[in-house]
Amino acid sequence: MSEKRIHPFACITLCSDTITMKVETGMYLSALRLLLIIICLAELITAGTLAADAPDMVFVPADDFAAVEKLEFVGIGPINARRETKIVTPHSFYIDKTEVTNEQYSIFLDETGYRPRWPRNFLKHWQDGRYPKGQARHPVVWVSIEDARAFAVWAGKRLPTEEEWQMAAQGPDGRKYPWGNLFDGEKANMDSQGTRAAGSYPAGASPYGCLDMAGNVWEWTAPVHNDGYHNYSWLRGGSFYLARGSFWYIQSGPVTSYQRVHFLHFTPAYNRCATVGFRCVKSTG
Repeated sequence: MSEKRIHPFACITLCSDTITMKVETGMYLSALRLLLIIICLAELITAGTLAADAPDMVFVPADDFAAVEKLEFVGIGPINARRETKIVTPHSFYIDKTEVTNEQYSIFLDETGYRPRWPRNFLKHWQDGRYPKGQARHPVVWVSIEDARAFAVWAGKRLPTEEEWQMAAQGPDGRKYPWGNLFDGEKANMDSQGTRAAGSYPAGASPYGCLDMAGNVWEWTAPVHNDGYHNYSWLRGGSFYLARGSFWYIQSGPVTSYQRVHFLHFTPAYNRCATVGFRCVKSTG
């Protein structure tokens, strides 16, 4: 007597309700295709809803994270020029297409009345509570990581981790710069007299469409770390300012997508500077 076999895909369990589908050999593929279509539609609906809520953000899928498995980071400077490799946890997220601008930060201040506990050097380049004329679209600077985090919370977002920032800049192919492996000074704001309006270099976009991830301003990443002696953060992306004249000056300009700067925290006043801004991310789950 021959034994009748039922393919394992013919039995599908959903939550607490068990639906048993007994299908003949050769027909289980139709059921599997239907299940995959339902899953894909659910993901598209979720992504579409989030995209509608985040029109100025770009999507980084979990599948790309899974393909990478690990990321390599390289420190900048005479003291922290070391390599580190991290295993990544695959997850999808949205990230701001550009750095947060003066105009966006001004709206945040108007709506919340935010004032830092230690205000020294806060928005030092603004006059009478207003950003410089003609710089509405320039990245906001002279903000500490606390100032950046306050904006992110108000916007329903958060600061990116190093892994998220680098994935958004490199994509799954591990490219050296957001636009590719060859340096191109026409694709980033480098070695200039100041910031440029966010998004001024569309040819320098990352694989996901992120702009200004090389040059313009350094960007805060989370969380704040502690090495047993100091609190510190990793800054990413480089800036418009290219220091010259000493080996001890931190390399700047548009650094590669895997380079990082070890930024020691002192007080919020001293943590604010003219070359550091930020962008935010939003989780999908």
